[in-house]
Amino acid sequence: MKQNEIAAFCKKAVNFGFYSLAFFSAISISATQIALSIILLSWIILMVIEKRLIFAQTPLNYPFLIYFCIVITAALLGIDFSHSAKAIHKLWIALTFFAMLTFIEDIRMVKRLIYILLIVTSITSIYGVLQHIFPGLDIARPEGRKVVQWTAEGGVASTGFFDHHMTYGGFLLLVFSLSFSLSLSRVQQTVKNKHFFSLHTALPSILIFAGLISSMTRNAWMGAVFAVIFIVILKVKRKIIAFSVIGSIFLFLTAYCLMPTAYSLQSPLFNRFKSIFNISANIERLYIWKGTIDMIMEHPFGVGMDNYSKAINDYRGKYSHKFSDGSDAHAHNTILTQAAEHGIFGLAAFLWIWIVFFREGVKLHLSLLNTPNSEPHTSIILGGLGAVAGFHLAGMFENNFGDAEVATMMWFIVGLIFLMRKINVNPNLRNV
Repeated sequence: MKQNEIAAFCKKAVNFGFYSLAFFSAISISATQIALSIILLSWIILMVIEKRLIFAQTPLNYPFLIYFCIVITAALLGIDFSHSAKAIHKLWIALTFFAMLTFIEDIRMVKRLIYILLIVTSITSIYGVLQHIFPGLDIARPEGRKVVQWTAEGGVASTGFFDHHMTYGGFLLLVFSLSFSLSLSRVQQTVKNKHFFSLHTALPSILIFAGLISSMTRNAWMGAVFAVIFIVILKVKRKIIAFSVIGSIFLFLTAYCLMPTAYSLQSPLFNRFKSIFNISANIERLYIWKGTIDMIMEHPFGVGMDNYSKAINDYRGKYSHKFSDGSDAHAHNTILTQAAEHGIFGLAAFLWIWIVFFREGVKLHLSLLNTPNSEPHTSIILGGLGAVAGFHLAGMFENNFGDAEVATMMWFIVGLIFLMRKINVNPNLRNV
C-alpha cells in the first residue's frame, strides 16, 4: 500500500473515530475510549508516514502544556510518585479537543456529530426516566450488578448506561446546554418568520432535561440552571424580559425551599432539590472541604495526581464527624482537588486554561453577532460556553474534571467551540 493510500485510510479512520465517539459517549466509556484510541493511533501513523508534526495551533496549547508539566512535577514531589505516574495517563482524554482542531474542517461533519450526539443522548435520557419510574430497571447490566441508586430523600437516582448517577447527570448537563442553545435559536427563527412552533425543534432538549432531572444530581441541576441563564442573557435581545422570567422562577424556588414545611409538591424530587439548601444534609461535604484546605496548607506543591484519597484521612481525624467509607474519597470540588493534588501552581495553570478558553469563546461570540448567516455557529459557541460554565459551577460541588465520561464530553464541546473559531477564520470552510 502506498503512502498516500495509507494517509487516506488513516484520515477515514480518524473520521470514523469521531463519529464513534459522538455515538458511544452517552453509552459506554470503554467504547468511547476505543474510538479515541483509533483517532490517536491513526494520528500517529499519519505523522510517521508524512515525517512531520501534525498538531493544531490553538490558544490552549501553551496553557495546557504548562499545566501538564506542573502535574508531572507535583507527582514527582508528591507522597506516592508511582501511584501518580499510573494516573497521569487520565489526562489523555484532553487530546479529544486537540484532535478535533487538527482534523475536522467540514462544518457539515460538525453538524452530523452534533445530530448523532443529540439523538443518542435523547434515547439514553428516555432510558434514565424509565429507570426513575421503574426502580431496579437496568437492562444494560447483568443481574447482581444493579447500579440504580436510592437517594437519602427516597427517590431513584437514574444512572443511564453509566456507573454512577453523578456521572450521568454531569454528562447530561453538558449536552443539554448545547441542545438548549440550538433549540432556542430555532425558536427565535420560528417566531421571527411567524411560523408555527413545531415540537421536534425542542424535543431533544426536553428529553435530555427529563433525563437530567431523573439523575437526582444536585450539582448538575445547578450547573444546568446556570448554563440556561448564561445562554438566555447572551442570546435573547430583550434582556429585561429574560431577567424577569429567570428572576421570577428563582424567587419562587427559593421561597419554596426556605419554607419550614412545604405542604404541596412533596416528592422525592422536590425534597432532593430542597436538600441543596439544608446545611445539615451537606455537613460532610463542608468537613471534607475544610480537611482539603488543611491538606493544601501543608502541601502547597501538591500531594500528586490521584493521591488525594491516600492523604485525606490524615486530615479527617480532627473532626468528630463519621465520614462515609470508601478508598475513592475526593474533595467534591474541582478547584480544591486541583490545588490539593497539583499544588498552588497547578491550580493557577488550570485556571489559566479556562480564562483563555472563556476569553476566546466570548470574543468569538461577540465577533459573530453582526455577521450575516452566522447560524448555527453562534448557537454552537454559546451552547458550548454555557455548557462549560455550567460544568465548572457543578464542579464547585463535585470533582467532575476527574470523571472520564464527563470530562471527555467537556473536551468534545470545547473542541466544537474552537472549531467554530477555526471555520470563522477560514471563510473557505464556513459553508462547505
